[in-house]
Amino acid sequence: MTDPSVPRRVWSATLLSALARQWSALCTFLTLAVLARALAPADFGRFTFYLAWLSFLDVFVDCGTSTVAVQRGASDPRAFAAALAAGRRVRAGAALLGGCVLASAAGLGREQDLAWVCLAALAPLARVPEMSAVVFQRDIAWEKPLLVRALGAGARLAAVVWLARRADLGFGPFLLVHAWGLALANVALHFVAREQLPPRAPALPGMLALALPLALIGLVQQAYFWADNAFVRAWAGEADLGRYNAAVRIFQWLCFFAAFATTSALPWLARRREEGQLGAAVAELAQPLFALACAVAGLLLPWSGALLAIAFGPGFEAAAPSLRWLLATLAMVFPGAAFLTALLAAGNTRAALGVTALALLVNLAGNALLVPRSGAEGAALVTLLTESTVTFASLFALRSLGAWPSASAWRWLLGPLAFALALPASRALFVLVSPA
Repeated sequence: MTDPSVPRRVWSATLLSALARQWSALCTFLTLAVLARALAPADFGRFTFYLAWLSFLDVFVDCGTSTVAVQRGASDPRAFAAALAAGRRVRAGAALLGGCVLASAAGLGREQDLAWVCLAALAPLARVPEMSAVVFQRDIAWEKPLLVRALGAGARLAAVVWLARRADLGFGPFLLVHAWGLALANVALHFVAREQLPPRAPALPGMLALALPLALIGLVQQAYFWADNAFVRAWAGEADLGRYNAAVRIFQWLCFFAAFATTSALPWLARRREEGQLGAAVAELAQPLFALACAVAGLLLPWSGALLAIAFGPGFEAAAPSLRWLLATLAMVFPGAAFLTALLAAGNTRAALGVTALALLVNLAGNALLVPRSGAEGAALVTLLTESTVTFASLFALRSLGAWPSASAWRWLLGPLAFALALPASRALFVLVSPA
């Protein structure tokens, strides 16, 4: 019987991904820190609002093609080449459609800096050649793509710092720099990946039908992650939206490790599923992620206001209540990502779509009820409810597949134990270093 423990290369790929992506995330974080000081509060809120739009478009343009290519071509180079060719066609159509929708929405809303927004909406077209980089995901070989993205992130940060010397630009030029910086990195990845691509093959027929369920899962995930932006902007205003999104960016940064671990583990989980060991394998993946999330939440909870003020400047500590709810959400996000990825590895896209659709309903209903009453803090609480829905619904779906993650059940207690040890220690340190 094959050992169900997570292979070292999954954890090493996760660590490498985390280090490189943390650099990229740090560059984005520093970009926001610079702009929080350089832009008017309302302009900063608009900038973060359109960052959410671009994040949604990124998933929309991918349209599930990456996962289909990995699933179909894990061990068959010709099938992989066919999936890449079909994926490029799907991405091209999705990029054009998504860009038109974003530009039209901005125009109908009479958005400031409309021309800049429209130019930024063209950037997702670079995901078409970037389809070649899926070869690195298939082979769990992240060194080259992560280096390219890290260099691109540094260049974007440098450009933003240079532009920020002008206080009268508005948010549009900075949005364009961010969007097209990502686009240039995506094009560069195509050229880096060319030598490792298999020989060309006719496009895989029915790619859109294969990818659509996966695309819907990703789009629904992005919708419930970013829907709160619309509610907070409408009910609390653009300045509060900017402060809330500062807390969200810290939360996102912390979530990256879970995303990297599950992305790296997808091919391995698919193979363990074929061997009838999916339940034990997903437990081996999710349990350390849960313990890590609880420890991080315990360490950072007392520092919520200080983190926001240090990173983004005076006034942003007002978002500390939101950040505290988001830190608590980590305990759901980390294992939930593993459970949902296990459903995808099992090929049960219908169950995964049902989980994410249920989470979206919870998110929309929760935001409609809580944001008008509690503002941004209500949106953060809804994020906790949404991610809890994903975690527990995914668990029950795995149980129906006979893949309940019950191996070494005592290890689940490490999460609460890590939180119980980290929180008082961090609180004592915070009291010690805080001015009287």
